[in-house]
Amino acid sequence: MSTIPTEAELRRLARDQLTFPPPYEAVRPFFDPKTHWGHSGAQCHLAYRTLQDHFPALSAQEVFLVIVTAQRLFGSAHDAS
Repeated sequence: MSTIPTEAELRRLARDQLTFPPPYEAVRPFFDPKTHWGHSGAQCHLAYRTLQDHFPALSAQEVFLVIVTAQRLFGSAHDAS
């Protein structure tokens, strides 16, 4: 069982070392700049399809929130570098 890291520990960890809930990990490759999906128009569509296929219990609003949050989480690391 893992412990929740403190705010100071989170600041020291790179984004690649953090573990996110499964829906976020499922769409991470679509927004990771290292995979060259980062600024493609197809990235959101493919991420939506992935979430709908792998997490059918998520509502349309939940899927939308995961996509928007993933864009900010994983895309901002590229924009900052």
